[in-house]
Amino acid sequence: MQTFQERTCPLALVVDDEPQMRTLVRAMLEQSGHEVCEAENGRQALERFAERRPDIVLMDIIMPEMDGFTACSRLRGLMGGSRVPILVMTGLDDTESIAKAYEQGATDFITKPFNPMVLSYRVRYMLRGSRTLDALIKSEVRLGLAQRIAKIGNWEWRPDTNQFTASAEFCRLMGIRSQDFAGTFDAYIQLVHAEDRSRVEQALKGTLTKRVPCDIDHRLILPNGADFTVNLQAEAVFDDQMKALSIVGTAQDITDRKQSEREIHRLAYFDSLTGLPNRVLFKDRVEQALLHASRYRTTMAMLFLDLDRFKVINDTLGHNIGDLLLKSVADRLAESVRHSDSVSRSVDKEENHSLARLGGDEFTVLLTNLCDAQDAGKVARRIVEALVKPFSIEGREIFVTVSIGIAIFPSDGDSVDTLLKNADCAMYHAKEEGRNNFQFYSSTLNAAANERLALEGELRHAVEREEFVVYYQPKVNLRTGGIIGAEALVRWQHPQRGLMQPAAFLPAAVDTGLIRAIDEWVLRTACRHNQAWQHRGKMPVSISINVSNSLFHGNTLLSAVEQALSQTGLTPACLELELTESIAMRNVEASIVMLTALKSMGVQLCIDDFGTGYSSLSYLQRLPIDMVKIDQSFIREILTQAQPAPIVRAIIAMAHSLNLLVLAEGVEQEAQRTLLLEEGCDEAQGYLFGQPMPENAFAQLLQPVPLRKAS
Repeated sequence: MQTFQERTCPLALVVDDEPQMRTLVRAMLEQSGHEVCEAENGRQALERFAERRPDIVLMDIIMPEMDGFTACSRLRGLMGGSRVPILVMTGLDDTESIAKAYEQGATDFITKPFNPMVLSYRVRYMLRGSRTLDALIKSEVRLGLAQRIAKIGNWEWRPDTNQFTASAEFCRLMGIRSQDFAGTFDAYIQLVHAEDRSRVEQALKGTLTKRVPCDIDHRLILPNGADFTVNLQAEAVFDDQMKALSIVGTAQDITDRKQSEREIHRLAYFDSLTGLPNRVLFKDRVEQALLHASRYRTTMAMLFLDLDRFKVINDTLGHNIGDLLLKSVADRLAESVRHSDSVSRSVDKEENHSLARLGGDEFTVLLTNLCDAQDAGKVARRIVEALVKPFSIEGREIFVTVSIGIAIFPSDGDSVDTLLKNADCAMYHAKEEGRNNFQFYSSTLNAAANERLALEGELRHAVEREEFVVYYQPKVNLRTGGIIGAEALVRWQHPQRGLMQPAAFLPAAVDTGLIRAIDEWVLRTACRHNQAWQHRGKMPVSISINVSNSLFHGNTLLSAVEQALSQTGLTPACLELELTESIAMRNVEASIVMLTALKSMGVQLCIDDFGTGYSSLSYLQRLPIDMVKIDQSFIREILTQAQPAPIVRAIIAMAHSLNLLVLAEGVEQEAQRTLLLEEGCDEAQGYLFGQPMPENAFAQLLQPVPLRKAS
């Protein structure tokens, strides 16, 4: 037997206690394409309905056991019986019986005897109406589900009666039950956030007067006091005379979308670490400030801030500590800048400053409506003084300073990019002036910046063309006075500028990352020269090479040393690598691993500029080094100050206690040599023994290997 879900033609249940009537009705219905099942009384009709779930019921009124009135009423309570069409077939045509039939759930009635064609059409129209009702209900269910998923409610407002009808979903969005909603426009407006009410009323009334659709976002207040945002869209409905009948609309919960928009805006315009405006928002604010300053002829300043030696802190203590430090710096900057209004004219009660983080350890400050351009220096000084105080980060006391460049509008530029560039240029000048200070921009700085940019470009070509030469400064044994080696020092043989000293181009090499390539070239060249001297019969000496931070903490040093030695055939003991205290202490454990690997190759190792860094004895004795070089600042004052001599004495004694050799650099006077010798210093270098010289000149100073006497 087919289930009602699989049915291909309508099923009619005919209920009558007279067999002849059931047979007659069956014949009529089957002829018009219906399937028929029968019942002879009300009780049996309920059973058949539960079994077959017919699409329509044709029921007599007067029947034994259970009449049609009772059966009709009970059928409405069965599953699927609430909407099934029921056609009452009765010989009773009094008004009271008809009314009672409708009261018990009848859909329609037809009196006996009836015309077969009329019955056929009556059943057909009732089934069509039933299907239409089912489709409508399903559509409403789907619509309700879709609205619930999309968080959309619909509503209608009749301005003439002030009636406001809200759908169940809209009531749910508003946090109230449908039966609890008063159903007036005033009741709805009371649910609108107080700050949005007038705007909502004006928009909806404008839909009537201006005859344009309404599309606004506003907030609604939930019964618990929380608010959420809806997008309200509405249009007016007019009659043929263009008289407004009502306004119909929808309201969609867009709280999540608004939150996403705010998050997207935050990510696009604010720094995720510090919460400060980022480069994009800062430049936009500067654009607006420039328009205002140009119009009203006011002065403004841009401050470009860069933390000094932040990379060392970040690399040494880790990025987590670095991030926490940046957040603390941002907070302290915000506090310092907050007091900058004292140097500005008050305009429309707006803030006269804007602080931003451009990225890394770079910050910018915009000062507007300045009373005097020099007042920007007061703010910069306040910032410098604020950052001098130590920061406490996870139990550590960290010191950091800042270099600040200042560019003034309109004298130093009239565009965002120009002011940024010039403030950046002034900041680099502050770095060159010893850091922890501020500098105003000047045109000479711009010339210097352009010169630096040109130098960097030329330096890249110099690396490719190998325009460098190596000079050697002798190192001597203080006891014998004999040359025992030299320090390799790079020079740039520039095609137009001539021979350039390291101080003129090495800072640019460090900033551009070219220093590693230069270091590796010096290493290869010095090894080749040393081996060539020995082939020419000179005594073997040790040549020391300065190793930059980039090369030492990179991943090419070991391979570069190994290749230089293998390609030249130089004995590893004739090569010495020098690195400063700060480079070795940047990552002590990694330094120990690297130095141990180099030591295993037979290379000599030396700590340069000893006494100027921050190494401790506990770490120093763990480093597999052979020598320390006393910084020339101590040697320079060894004869003029009472204090340096004990310091030098202590360094020599400490180094010897660790079985390390000691070399003094920067020795220029005989008295210095004598004092160092008395203190037990092993080796020295300086102008007293020879200035840096070309390779051929140094080779002439080397002693030849003594010839053995013939036996």
